[in-house]
Amino acid sequence: MLVYDYSNLIEENIGKEGLPSNFLETNKELLQEIDNEIKAKRQDGSFGFMELPFHQPELNEIKKIASDAHGKWENIIVLGIGGSSLGAMAIHQALHHHFYNLLNAEKRNGYPKVFFMDNIDPELVQGILEVIDIKHTLFLVISKSGKTAETLSHFLFFLEKVRKEGNPIKQIIILTDPEKGPLREIADNEGFRAFSIPPNVGGRYSVLSAVGLVPAALLGIDIDALLAGARAMAKRCETIENPAYLFALIQFLFLQKGKNIHVMFPYAQALLGMTDWWRQLWAESLGKEGKGPTPVKALGVTDQHSQLQLYMDGPRDKIITFITVKDYRNEVFIPHCFKDFPDLAYLGGHPFNALIQAEQLATEAALTKASCPNSKIVLDNIDAFTLGEFIYCLELATVSCGLLLEINPINQPGVELGKRYARALMGEPNFQEEKKEIETLKCIHAKV
Repeated sequence: MLVYDYSNLIEENIGKEGLPSNFLETNKELLQEIDNEIKAKRQDGSFGFMELPFHQPELNEIKKIASDAHGKWENIIVLGIGGSSLGAMAIHQALHHHFYNLLNAEKRNGYPKVFFMDNIDPELVQGILEVIDIKHTLFLVISKSGKTAETLSHFLFFLEKVRKEGNPIKQIIILTDPEKGPLREIADNEGFRAFSIPPNVGGRYSVLSAVGLVPAALLGIDIDALLAGARAMAKRCETIENPAYLFALIQFLFLQKGKNIHVMFPYAQALLGMTDWWRQLWAESLGKEGKGPTPVKALGVTDQHSQLQLYMDGPRDKIITFITVKDYRNEVFIPHCFKDFPDLAYLGGHPFNALIQAEQLATEAALTKASCPNSKIVLDNIDAFTLGEFIYCLELATVSCGLLLEINPINQPGVELGKRYARALMGEPNFQEEKKEIETLKCIHAKV
């Protein structure tokens, strides 16, 4: 069971930088209001992501596609960006080790290598062609709107390659809106296999839809366990004293205290992708109307040597959330060598598991002594079930924090203008006014 430990956020442990120990009691009425609003929005469909653990009409079809594909492909390439990529990437990185793509097919149990094309840098696009065989690659094209320029450009590029060297009908799967948009029309007209992204689920909240489940299933991940973990967290969140609401309330209260930078600090390499996913979720959902915390990712122990100095001794504008793991999936021991050198000898015989946990506790203790607010999310282990818990918890925490801030946590108005400008610059006829705006903005030149 996921545990949210906020001991080092209260005044008794960190002094005036913390919250009073009765903060929960004094805010219960506020949490009840938020709970009522969330339940209403779930009921009217505004928060569609809350239904994903319970209703998956295409689940059996996803499993069948994955079963039929097993052992047939050398590679999967996911063509998507932002919410259409980060969640699936995070699940893969959490449940397959860092060097998964370097394993041979036998050690991958017949499952394919996976590559996420989430940028349009031409060197990245050309580089992937040097490591894959087009004929033996399955492509997932993911865009809810079906209009995402980056994804469509990748789709056009790889479609041409597949038409020359392979079979598009077998090698392309489209994930998009169930009824509208150019990708849905293309899928219907060309006969591509397609899965639906629910219209009331925004991209950054879509990881427990086909967006995350299809690539996960194709890679042999237990998607039933993933959804079961999410359901278990949803059950825990039926009362107001739950990890998601507490996480949201605490971030909200610390924002009032000037802590507008939120650092997510996992002590597990496997969870680094989850911080990328969370960073988008937090930034796009809460950064509106001049409000919202700035999300920052860090990795233990790597960033003890790159960021910790700032956290310990820099501006007092941060709150830190560690993610810790009780049981790592491997136990690896440090050998006894150089016993005459005390600086080395003390390490011998200890597992790396103990060392990384000691490093986390030491960092936590140092921050606490320096009165830096810190808390931790504790996972028993890293598996599909615990990831489902973690994902649902942070999604619910995000919308809860948005409601506390009195902003809409579902829309993303700040992203849309840049999208329109990009389409204008690429010559789309419907965006001529935006092109004129850009030309006006460029009238003053200041260069070195």
